[in-house]
Amino acid sequence: MNTPPPVAPGAGSKQQTSGFAIASLALGICGIVLCMGPLGGIPAVIMGHKANSEIRKSGGLLRGSGLANAGLVTGYISIFMIFVVGLLAGIAIPNFVKARRQAQLMACKNNLAIIQTAKEAWARDNGKPDDAIPVDADLLGTPKHLSEMPQCPAFGSYDLNSVSEEPTCTFHGSVSQPR
Repeated sequence: MNTPPPVAPGAGSKQQTSGFAIASLALGICGIVLCMGPLGGIPAVIMGHKANSEIRKSGGLLRGSGLANAGLVTGYISIFMIFVVGLLAGIAIPNFVKARRQAQLMACKNNLAIIQTAKEAWARDNGKPDDAIPVDADLLGTPKHLSEMPQCPAFGSYDLNSVSEEPTCTFHGSVSQPR
């Protein structure tokens, strides 16, 4: 490759800033601020290295090595952020799933307790024995004990069972012994 002869500063030529250096810095900043990760970081790193190479080979015609270095740093940081975000997601997602499962279990337990209370009130009001098994029509409706059947938050269904037995959920089991 032919490298141009070095030009002394102020010898009739004006130094220009490397476009690759400017682009590198802009992409690196966008990669961090907009959380673009490697979409902004990888081009920022490539352009930063290209800008430094171009500036060295220009013989003083180009400037902007500081911009190129800043673009490299911000580019590498935005690439590194992907690993940090991935690590945080790996920690947070299982905890969110566990909390959701626990909340669904508690809501289901509350629903089963409401159903059991309605069954006991139905048996007491109608003089039914403890081994009587109510159907939905016995418990549901405006003048009855439940206005509507509670829904399991995990999309299970409820089995009423007899008055002496606890109702069960096809997903969570019974109130006293969750699956």
